[in-house]
Amino acid sequence: MVAPNAQIWRQQAIEATKENEELRKKNAELVEAIDRLNETAWQPFEATAYTAFCDTGCIGVTKTGIDVRNKTHHNGLRVIATDPTVIPLWSIVELRFADGSTERAIAVDTGGAIKGRRIDYLINSHQGALKFGRQQVSVKIIERGAK
Repeated sequence: MVAPNAQIWRQQAIEATKENEELRKKNAELVEAIDRLNETAWQPFEATAYTAFCDTGCIGVTKTGIDVRNKTHHNGLRVIATDPTVIPLWSIVELRFADGSTERAIAVDTGGAIKGRRIDYLINSHQGALKFGRQQVSVKIIERGAK
């Protein structure tokens, strides 16, 4: 025997399912919009410095093939190494240092120790890299590179 209201309940269930699907879609769109806003907001990162040559196999060529043996900038932007899952390669970012100064940089390198919210800042000398040390910086993505 079928319940007298079975047809009504079935229709209500179908309508509720459609409403849930629409809400899930709207929620996904909102989450994506928030992620885009967060990407362009200032985010805290730890910055270290590196040079084109080191004792562990550095060859002076970035992950993207840019020769940095005699330069620290590419197309007028400071070269940085990033975790490409956080800041994709070819992204242009703005760095804000503790003293309030800012600099634009381009993510064209990666590093084995660069995981999460860390960047490696290309410096032209070992002494300069030591002087740079480890710093807290703020990073804002200006133009997102390809993942």
